[in-house]
Amino acid sequence: MELEWIAGILNRVSNMEVNNQIPVLTQNNWNTWKHDMQVILMHYGCWNFIIQTEPEEPNEEATYKEKYDLQLRKDRGYTLIYTNISSDLKNLITETTDGVVAWKILKDHFEPVTRARVIQL
Repeated sequence: MELEWIAGILNRVSNMEVNNQIPVLTQNNWNTWKHDMQVILMHYGCWNFIIQTEPEEPNEEATYKEKYDLQLRKDRGYTLIYTNISSDLKNLITETTDGVVAWKILKDHFEPVTRARVIQL
């Protein structure tokens, strides 16, 4: 009986969706937005692309389903980023459909590496 109760809890938890209703990225909230977006991307299996610990392309032995799932997660990463930024920032990433590139563009925009910053480091 106890095992059934635990299994029920685990099923409910695993079926819950992450609430991806975070405030959209604006000129003023990059530091909080990037952490909120990281959690969402992690939930959907997309964060490893952003930090480039997962290969962009499937290995040669990958099945069709594995290739499809990989592409789906890559597309989802870009979609989640694009739909969670304000309209005045969307023009920064409209030239790409790659989540990794979009993240880098936004990061470079909000965290520019200037000579003064490099000296500071």
